[in-house]
Amino acid sequence: MTPQEQRAVDWALERENSWKVDSLPNEGLSEEEKAFKAAIKGLKQRIKDFHLARQNNCCCYCSLRFQNRTIEQDREHIIPKNKHPELTFSVENLAVACKTCNMSVKKAKTSHLRGFRHGGLRNLNWIGDPCNYNIPHPNVHNWLDHLEYEFRQVGRDAVCHYSAKSTRGRFAYYFFKLDELEIFSNTDGQRGELRSQPLHPTLVELRDAYKQ
Repeated sequence: MTPQEQRAVDWALERENSWKVDSLPNEGLSEEEKAFKAAIKGLKQRIKDFHLARQNNCCCYCSLRFQNRTIEQDREHIIPKNKHPELTFSVENLAVACKTCNMSVKKAKTSHLRGFRHGGLRNLNWIGDPCNYNIPHPNVHNWLDHLEYEFRQVGRDAVCHYSAKSTRGRFAYYFFKLDELEIFSNTDGQRGELRSQPLHPTLVELRDAYKQ
């Protein structure tokens, strides 16, 4: 972060909803606060662009491509920001997820974090410690070391299949309901409604709700 961005983050963390300060109305804000607001907006976009590039424009959890769609992308806090507000703007704690994985499945759950129900992370002093996570962490692990994904179209038949290659991969498979994604996309393909990639039914609902 630049010094200005760090000051803006410090300012944001003092407010009730620090992640949303860039949407505050300008009325009632000082010139300095307006500058902080602009800095936060730019920082959030820069972090998102950074993670999209690292993730090859794929969801950090299910690995499906975004394909130039924006409404289906969420800035994702691996450790929920309501549990550890100080990590709200931490690059290491952020990634980009599809709305199915983030809003419909993960939400503010903590079962993907090891030791959290017993008082906190196993190693809070280093959030990059692999022992903190039951899932492949987007910024710590290589997703392909833990899961494989295959989507093929042969004639009118479609095959979507995930294979777990590790304990973390198996946890992620069930935690993010990838089995449901497989069933839906394969049934969709058998109907002849082939796509460049499968769409989870909940994702369709969210897309329609946002009218995009």
